[in-house]
Amino acid sequence: MIQLPDISKWNPRQDKQEAISNTFLQTCQSIEARLIAESQIEKRFNIDNYDSGIGIEDLFKREIGLLLPSRYEITSGVISDKKGLTCGDCDIVILNKQWFPLIKYGATNESRRVHIPVESVYSVIEIKQSLTKESLEKAMEKIVTYKRLDRIRSEYGRIVENHNLAGLEKPDNSLNYRYDSILMVNSNEKDRSDLIKHFFRINELLAPEDRVNSLGVLGYAFACYTTPIEGVGHKEKLYPSNESGNYKPYILETETDVFYRFWVNLWKHLSLTVLNGDKIFEGYAANAFRKGKPLDLK
Repeated sequence: MIQLPDISKWNPRQDKQEAISNTFLQTCQSIEARLIAESQIEKRFNIDNYDSGIGIEDLFKREIGLLLPSRYEITSGVISDKKGLTCGDCDIVILNKQWFPLIKYGATNESRRVHIPVESVYSVIEIKQSLTKESLEKAMEKIVTYKRLDRIRSEYGRIVENHNLAGLEKPDNSLNYRYDSILMVNSNEKDRSDLIKHFFRINELLAPEDRVNSLGVLGYAFACYTTPIEGVGHKEKLYPSNESGNYKPYILETETDVFYRFWVNLWKHLSLTVLNGDKIFEGYAANAFRKGKPLDLK
């Protein structure tokens, strides 16, 4: 008789070394440790007036870029809206180049002088080497200025960037809310707690839609907003809300998981976002055919 294998034993097995649910956490912990170590080297080179090689921003761009799916582009550049207003040069911009063209390309592939339409942006991340009152306020100013650029709302029925199903519309909802963050590497133990409170106090002065969504200080803490849930704890509040009682400042002190918390929130935002590509050429090239005139072929 022909002997056949016992196929009932062909089942997935538990990884003996670690549960798969922990692997992504450990990946992010490794990234955070690497960013802290490499940024310390960069900082020493800057102090000693050496050429510091790739900067702190490029370290973050490299690590975040490794985690992003291929549909997302990561770059640095100038963001502008169709009114001609700009927030200036941003450290890290996550954008969509599949559906949206750049306004102006850089002279080289490495050029920072890339001009980006605000409609194509998923998220802006400002990177600072050290947490100080000055660096915090500068980073917040950049992000708030970006949030105040004008862009068209993405309707709730927009299933892809160039197609909207009007029957699914919910006027009070949008699919292109903004989620933008600040990441910092070094901090002074004496004043970092007060500076995180300063972050929230400045946010309280802003309209909810203009607030900076989160602040991460590697090796110390992740600050964001949460919704208190009775009997459960807190759930991250990704987007602004006018219900002040449902939108609370929150700080998670952790030496190893700041980058992980940042990435989890960013990924949730990316997975919920559908940008609006309608009428982008009308906004940035509105006068293209207005200067001409009809041609009479008679």
